[in-house]
Amino acid sequence: MKCSLRRFPMIVISAMATASAAAAPIDTKNPPQGRFSDEWTEVYLAGGKVGYAHTTMNRDGDLITTGVTSHMVLGRAEQPVKIGMTQHTSETLGGVPVTFGSEMDMSVMKSAIKGTVKDGKVTIVTSQYGMDQTQTFDFPTGALMTWGTYRESMLRGFKPGTKYTLATYAPELRLDGSVNAVTTIGDWEELRLGAKVTKGQKVTVSLESPVGSFEMASWVDANGVALKARVPIPGMGDIEMLTTDQATALRDFVPPEFFNTSTIPAKRKIDRAAARRIKYRLTAKSAGVELGDLPTTEMQSIVGKNDKSVDLVVARVAHLRKTPSPSQGEGRGEGQIDPSMAEFVEGNLMINTADPKLIELAKQAADGEKEPFALADKLRRFVTNYVENKSLNIGFATASEVARTKEGDCSEHGVLLAALGRLNGIPSRVVVGLAYVPVFGKQDDIFGYHLWTQFFIDGRWIDVDAALRETDVSPARIAFAVSSLKNAGLADLSLPLITKLGGLDIDILEVDSGQPP
Repeated sequence: MKCSLRRFPMIVISAMATASAAAAPIDTKNPPQGRFSDEWTEVYLAGGKVGYAHTTMNRDGDLITTGVTSHMVLGRAEQPVKIGMTQHTSETLGGVPVTFGSEMDMSVMKSAIKGTVKDGKVTIVTSQYGMDQTQTFDFPTGALMTWGTYRESMLRGFKPGTKYTLATYAPELRLDGSVNAVTTIGDWEELRLGAKVTKGQKVTVSLESPVGSFEMASWVDANGVALKARVPIPGMGDIEMLTTDQATALRDFVPPEFFNTSTIPAKRKIDRAAARRIKYRLTAKSAGVELGDLPTTEMQSIVGKNDKSVDLVVARVAHLRKTPSPSQGEGRGEGQIDPSMAEFVEGNLMINTADPKLIELAKQAADGEKEPFALADKLRRFVTNYVENKSLNIGFATASEVARTKEGDCSEHGVLLAALGRLNGIPSRVVVGLAYVPVFGKQDDIFGYHLWTQFFIDGRWIDVDAALRETDVSPARIAFAVSSLKNAGLADLSLPLITKLGGLDIDILEVDSGQPP
């Protein structure tokens, strides 16, 4: 299996931008014209330096522009991933968002997002391969971005015990609504900054998304100036940012391997091809790991749970019709789509259903097939073979990117397959979870991050896995979240699993490898 956690550096950099926004006291009611903040930070993961970030703030009249440039290198099974990103926001002096944008270069994947806030609406344009997609949402009333959040934190002060909630707009986490940022002011603590030992006041911020929370801590000096920020990533260690000078920030760094530290031992071998039904017990090893939100799917059902563990059964699904004719919405032109299924057939930022290249591939892959189960198998086989370079050195690419580069890992297989399904009239979504791998790198018999596809056929969500070459999908997997990829919200995919890795234990209670009835 060739998979990894996706895009979590974007969350971290975004969340930490405010904490490292200024390393000198600023009059937030009337900052000076021109550039009034220019700061550098080192970025560390699991104790090793992986990159740097550069944050600037400028005032032009009554407009405040904040920019963050970051560069990181992460190891993925001996294939490093280089991640470059720039983010910028423009806000009024009072903290009202006006425009924002980001550009990301993750290995072969390049993308850009531009947003404008006007008259209570936010319009977002995503650009890739010369194609633009535009979406418009109601902008959440009173939501703040980088300058507004920083300004509000300075105005509220740093009295120990202070706690408050701000509605923030974080496009990396959610496009169509606000994300609550709960800030708690703590006590003074001793901390180490390189070879120097000093004291800082702890400030904890919890970003509460629709599917979970994401917590970071920072330490500030007596003027509220950031000294250090830290985000614990379960199973991988802490990501830390240390305020420093430019020369130190740009100094060479060596990427640590992070995939091998984000796996869970299987404790026994599984014959993936033979297994028909597997019973698992998932146990929380640490406080804060919630297991009550695991999805029930056609393959997966929860059969028991208590405060610390969940028992679930995952079983193969027969690709046989339960109804005598195609279900509504299966196959182009075979009926009206139920409005509740709209997000599973429409285009979005990850699946551009208007892309001529994807439309061409969808027709080629289907090869005239209309029967939904047979069509699903044809599409799966096409994607398995079409992605020629099974590379880990790819970010979370869109279907349009995979269509052109023909490379990627499980995420790229899954997203392209979902796109081809939609363009052939089959509603689709993706599944994020763990899959059993007999050998990966220097590890044997582990569960690692995985993404695969589901097609809505015959009134059921049917699992199909192009990366693992499975149409009849093995039960050697556990689903943690499902998503239509609407708005391409990062939290929609990653947070449910990221927050559990490292604090989770898996026991295989039963494996049924009997013949199908």
